[in-house]
Amino acid sequence: MQKKSRLQAAARAAYILLIAAMLFLFFTTDFGLVDIHKTSIVVAVGIDVTEEGYDVTAQAAIPTPAQGGGSASYTQVTGSGATVAEAIADINAKTGFYPKLVFCNLVVLGESCGQRDLLTVLDYFYRNDYVPLTALVAMCGGSAQELLGQKPADGGMSSSAIQRAMSDELKNSAIASTVNLKLLAQDAGSPSNAAYMPYVEYGSGASGGTTTASASGGSGSSGGGGSSKSAESAAEFTCKRCAAFAGGAFAGVLTEEQTFALNLIRSNIRHAVVNAVCNGENFTVGLKNNSGGASLEVQSGVPVLKLSYSALANVQSSSSRPAAEGSANSHLVPDEVLLSVAQTVRDRMDSLFDFCKGSGCDLFGAERMLYMYYYDDYLNIKGSVLPALKVEYDIKIDSVR
Repeated sequence: MQKKSRLQAAARAAYILLIAAMLFLFFTTDFGLVDIHKTSIVVAVGIDVTEEGYDVTAQAAIPTPAQGGGSASYTQVTGSGATVAEAIADINAKTGFYPKLVFCNLVVLGESCGQRDLLTVLDYFYRNDYVPLTALVAMCGGSAQELLGQKPADGGMSSSAIQRAMSDELKNSAIASTVNLKLLAQDAGSPSNAAYMPYVEYGSGASGGTTTASASGGSGSSGGGGSSKSAESAAEFTCKRCAAFAGGAFAGVLTEEQTFALNLIRSNIRHAVVNAVCNGENFTVGLKNNSGGASLEVQSGVPVLKLSYSALANVQSSSSRPAAEGSANSHLVPDEVLLSVAQTVRDRMDSLFDFCKGSGCDLFGAERMLYMYYYDDYLNIKGSVLPALKVEYDIKIDSVR
């Protein structure tokens, strides 16, 4: 019995030593995982159409050793090919690693992609089992390669800054739209055959600190975690507009006001802000308890699109009634201002409706709703729903109490 007890005690001690050694190695060793050929993680992809086919730019994050301070760095590599898949294979040839895109959270289409069918450009991402359908999709003016090569103010990856410009917070404020591969395919493949995505723009803004750069491979590269240098300016990204597609073809770019109206109808908005002018004075009004939507009815054979929106309003800023004057009801919105705000919302929706009819881009999903709820009427006017479509508005904005 004593011999058995000694063996059990020795076994427990060996287990404890083994666990302690493994924990020590885990927290102090990188196990060689900093090899770029094995560990670079593609987080964003940019696509540009060329005369020969496609240029695909992959932005990859590169893990760095713990003894290097843990600073992040990244590389940007561009491949070319007759198809997107061939261009990605070219990236493999240039770098020695094949980007599986498991962690790709952003796909950016350059302006030139408007020359091709939308789903043809994105076909590779729907066929590849490694690409998550939750990856965000956006379009930009100019080159996607150039966009991803911009340096944001924090010195990090441009892909992260772009995703912040289309964050859920901005989406819930009706400022920006958020569309992923799955939602895009659902819209483009519906009877309405129309889709939209954020339109990324950037400008130079003053940089208050420094930016870093490091050597990296590929035809277009940038990075962080190397030697520091002062920067005169940095890119500031915004996604206040949307690119629209009809039948897979590029239909145009919405204005900020049209994008705002589209977000009120298509997104769940928590809080929005509208500036209204009443009697020559500016009122900035906050809108909460937002509820917007679109429905369709057929009246005497004519499809009627009904756009509804309701919200509670409060004055956030006024050029004529400062809250510091001591008024207890300074947050209440006068009736004439409520009417002005409602008219502003209606004007923006009306502008969006005109864009849809003029471009043949059914962003409201009228033909889809006609197919779902009035199939017999759909068979009669299929393909000509937008020209025959009429619109009615039901906008109710009340003041908070």
